[in-house]
Amino acid sequence: HNTHSLQEQIEALLQFNAAAFEARQLRRQTTDLRALVDQQIEALRLRWQSRQIQMRVIGEAPPMLLDPDKMGSAIGNLLINAVRFAPPSSRVEVILARAPGLVQIDVVDQGPGVDEQDRPYVFEPFYRGRRQPDDAVRGTGVGLSIVHEYIQAHGGRVQLLATERGAHFRIELPHAS
Repeated sequence: HNTHSLQEQIEALLQFNAAAFEARQLRRQTTDLRALVDQQIEALRLRWQSRQIQMRVIGEAPPMLLDPDKMGSAIGNLLINAVRFAPPSSRVEVILARAPGLVQIDVVDQGPGVDEQDRPYVFEPFYRGRRQPDDAVRGTGVGLSIVHEYIQAHGGRVQLLATERGAHFRIELPHAS
């Protein structure tokens, strides 16, 4: 058990270090953000369908100059967490919107949300929050830190917004209005 646990920690460290390095090497191309979100949702189809979770995408976004692999990974990590924490037969929403000079991507689930004491640390590498789903394998704590690295590399930011229920993550990416 200890050997397996140590192996998981080493793999998570390697994954995070690789992501931090790769974040500095963006291969930007004009990307349809809505199509990228749809691809990430489709890639997780078996996970969300097996839990009878409804996935809903609201809104549109203009074409953007992004690294589609890294942005897809960032969006995918947020979706993986949303599906992991959303209760069966609930809903996960991805909301695309424009704000002055920005494009926003919100990922909202109906799960238990993030414990108040965990909120300042959710983007720290290897940090795992107090609220974990009973029926899921415990995560490595690198997913949200990778999201943070990739979004920052694009000149944007990711934040955890306050909600009464569930978790609400927002990515903001700079975009000429």
